[in-house]
Amino acid sequence: MRAFHTTWLAFFASFVAWFAAAPLMPLIRDDLGLSRAQVGNTVIASVAITFFARLVVGRLLDRHGPRRVYQWLLVLGAFPVMALGLAQSYEAFLLLRMAIGAIGASFVITQFHTSQMFAPKVVGTANATAAGWGNLGGGVTQLLMPLLVALLASVGVEAWLGWRLAMIVRGLAMLA
Repeated sequence: MRAFHTTWLAFFASFVAWFAAAPLMPLIRDDLGLSRAQVGNTVIASVAITFFARLVVGRLLDRHGPRRVYQWLLVLGAFPVMALGLAQSYEAFLLLRMAIGAIGASFVITQFHTSQMFAPKVVGTANATAAGWGNLGGGVTQLLMPLLVALLASVGVEAWLGWRLAMIVRGLAMLA
């Protein structure tokens, strides 16, 4: 059960990171001077890349197993999450959002790993539970990231710096 809980927790952390920029988009849009179309393009890039990332991750799972692939995904995914806080242009923001979108491949790892851990009679329930807890990360981030920015603002950090620090904190949490 420890492996099961670690797996859904990694999935949860991945989805928090994948969706971390969304609730901060008003601050990011103002800071970087993004148009509505540019914001839309970053959202499309963040989701579209998951198709390709999931294909690659599926192949890696067959060769290296879920523990190693999850470790690689979390560590490698942490860097673009942190780097997003350093973005100064639309192009950098777009490329980093696309790189962060690869974290969406965590779904494949979770389902693969959970399917290996449980007997056929309960694997559906186990997969549904892991997927539910993991997807909850996408919802929790809607609360978590604005709270983090508000906490930073309460100690005097300006909004333009607050969203950037929040992304760096999120990336560091992935490494942990």
